[in-house]
Amino acid sequence: MKEKKGSFFNNYLGGDVFSKKTVIQQLPFVLYVVFLLMLYITNTYIAEDINREVLTKTKLMEDRHVEYVYNKSEITRMTKQSELAKMLKNKGIKESVEPLKKITINKVN
Repeated sequence: MKEKKGSFFNNYLGGDVFSKKTVIQQLPFVLYVVFLLMLYITNTYIAEDINREVLTKTKLMEDRHVEYVYNKSEITRMTKQSELAKMLKNKGIKESVEPLKKITINKVN
C-alpha cells in the first residue's frame, strides 16, 4: 500500500488523520498531553486548598490579635492604682494617704 502524501488539511478533511496507523503513532504524545493536563488540574486543586487554608488561618490570627489587644487593654485598666483601690475597698483594704518614709541605718564602727 502506498502512503498518500499531501497537505495536512487534505489529510484532515479526508479523514486520513484518524486512520489506525496515524492514531497509533500519535498515542504516546496524546497520553503525555493527557498526563500533563491531569498534573495541571491536580496542581490547581491543591493550590486552591492551600489558599483556603491560608485564608482560614489568617482570619483566625486576626481574631486572636483582636482578643489579645482587648485583654491587654483590660489588664492595663484593671491594674491602675485607682481601679485597684476601688476593688480593694470592698474587701476592707484602704489606700494609704501617708507619704512613704525612708528608713536609714547608721553603721556604728
